[in-house]
Amino acid sequence: MKAEKILQKIAEASEKRPFVVVAVVIVLTIFMAFMATGVESQTDYEKMVPQDDPVIVSMNEIRDEFGGTETVMLGIKLVASDSSEKVTDIRDPRVLELVDFLEQDIGSMDMVTSVSSKVDVLRAYNNDVIPNDIATVKTIYQNLPESSKNGIFNDDYSMVVVYATTDAGTEDKKKLVKEINARLEESPIPPGVEVVTTGTPALSELIRRMMDESQAVTGAASLLAIFTILLLYFRNFVKSILPLIPVIVAVVWAAGAMAIFGIPMDTATSVMGSLLLGLGIDYGVHLYHRYEEELREGKSLEEAINIAVVSTGSAVLVTTVTTMAGFAALTIAPLSMMSNMGKVCTLGIFFCMAAVICLLPPLIVIEERHTRPFLNKLTLKLKGE
Repeated sequence: MKAEKILQKIAEASEKRPFVVVAVVIVLTIFMAFMATGVESQTDYEKMVPQDDPVIVSMNEIRDEFGGTETVMLGIKLVASDSSEKVTDIRDPRVLELVDFLEQDIGSMDMVTSVSSKVDVLRAYNNDVIPNDIATVKTIYQNLPESSKNGIFNDDYSMVVVYATTDAGTEDKKKLVKEINARLEESPIPPGVEVVTTGTPALSELIRRMMDESQAVTGAASLLAIFTILLLYFRNFVKSILPLIPVIVAVVWAAGAMAIFGIPMDTATSVMGSLLLGLGIDYGVHLYHRYEEELREGKSLEEAINIAVVSTGSAVLVTTVTTMAGFAALTIAPLSMMSNMGKVCTLGIFFCMAAVICLLPPLIVIEERHTRPFLNKLTLKLKGE
């Protein structure tokens, strides 16, 4: 069969030119790792649904005609403070001055279309001047119509909110939140008061940051768990690490492919690393186990590699195709997040198969012919034998 002939060629190349094969894989991996730096994060749920849906089309029309549809909320609230001059009531004029400052400062930003706060009504009822003392603020507030009082302060007078609307895109919203937070650090915030940035853009930035953290944590946990299980099974460090190397390489390739094909990193694709490690390690374990089986039956290194690659490789090819077919079905999902997951997993499973078949055999040959003899000689020298 044609597939078996290709596998035979791979086995022969692994036996005769293992360093060349490994070098080619290393170069490809470096290239894909470089490409992976260009993967974009997608935390905007608006982009995770079909852009031709009437809801999205209408929202874009409203944004174009009437300005921003996203709102950044600045929660100004009381916090504990040891200062003798701390604010104890959110109706304090210093808080109103802070609100006025933020409205002007945040409102001057390019990506902000409007800034407002319901406390502005207090100034409007005082001839457009911020009251000098809290007693005046309370009096003005008490004399307001009930309809005007709603939403100015919370029930215990510990919080007030400033609203900033924006028409910024996904990437610009990240910059907007960072710039707002930077400006807050320079704002005249009185003691006993804290300003917290929240709202959809801030939530998107939080999700992006948590995705990065989750990727690092879950990826490391997966590697550690898989390596521990392999170590318990093989009871040898080298034998445990060899099947894992091609799968790690496949994850790098998959990340590079995401950048090449414009697949974003979202809440679904962010689990790609752990998922591929868990699925792809099977291929490496099966091939390595078959290789050791052939060695125990008295086969030479060359024969064991050949049999392992051709026989196990054929089974791995079939398994890969069926698994890819299952994940490929996700690519037709109308929800782009699910579709992206299907694309990444389909590519990733293929890369796992390719990396194991192409990289594991030459690594075994290098370990058997070069690494192990070198370490044995080194051990003897250290022992003085």
